[in-house]
Amino acid sequence: MLKYYKIESGRLSVAPNEEAADIVMMGSLSQEQRSILVKEYEITEHTIASAFDSDELSRIEYDDDFTTIVFKKPKNYSAEDNFQFRVESFGIFIFKDWVLLLTDSDIPVMDERKFSKIDSLNTFVLRVLSFAIAHFNEHLKIINRINDDLELRLNTSMENKYLLSMFSLNKGLIYYVSALNSNDTLLRKLQLGRSLNWTEAERELLEDIQIENGQSLQQANIYANILTSMMDARASVINNNVNQLMKNLTIVTISISLPTFFASLFGMNVKLPFGMNGDATVGSPVAFWIIIAICFLSVFVFLAVWMRKK
Repeated sequence: MLKYYKIESGRLSVAPNEEAADIVMMGSLSQEQRSILVKEYEITEHTIASAFDSDELSRIEYDDDFTTIVFKKPKNYSAEDNFQFRVESFGIFIFKDWVLLLTDSDIPVMDERKFSKIDSLNTFVLRVLSFAIAHFNEHLKIINRINDDLELRLNTSMENKYLLSMFSLNKGLIYYVSALNSNDTLLRKLQLGRSLNWTEAERELLEDIQIENGQSLQQANIYANILTSMMDARASVINNNVNQLMKNLTIVTISISLPTFFASLFGMNVKLPFGMNGDATVGSPVAFWIIIAICFLSVFVFLAVWMRKK
């Protein structure tokens, strides 16, 4: 991915080539492109790798010719991720008269709703940071809706797959909390830093971004705590339901085993007392009904004793 943009009349437009571009967006770098960045622009291999490393913390570095910003944003979610939300890093390299953006996923800089009123490179950088935080907010809303749906399903089901989905959501929220914390630290450094020469309007926009990031961090923490508590509660409910089911099955088993015991007892191939032999021509004509009555009576007595203890 290699795209060129320029700033015109407060918005971005596509530039025909690198010479006419104010902003260059690159992703999935080839070896040749990496060599150009290292040799011509003196960007180290480590810094380039950091821009694509999902485990890299947000940070800012000041060099002689450019400023490096590594920021965190959510990774684009797809149905194949199975409720697993992850984060990724991207790099912004601010030179004197142009900006290099290194990212694994495309950033919709041509969206005028998200990238409006851009009159300088600094404003563009702030809009990119704002987009990343807004992306977090969108994903947090999706996570909340998924969590509500899983909660409804768990109310009527004891399947493990819904609990496992909750575990995946909680894992993603932990990633988000860590990323937003890292972003918050970077934004504070940007406010203190003087090398980027923020205008008053840009400083106000940076403050708004920091406030929005703080709100996202607080929301992610709340969702993570709720989800953790909910998983513990749901696990206890499921265990209780399983225990109740096993208890009911035990009662049914004992209720069936008592009649089976008496039927087996009177089915022995020996002479029984009270003239209750199984031979229809010998013994009591009501022996069968006596045995059936004993079986039912045993079940009744067992259930009565169990209900009284309960």
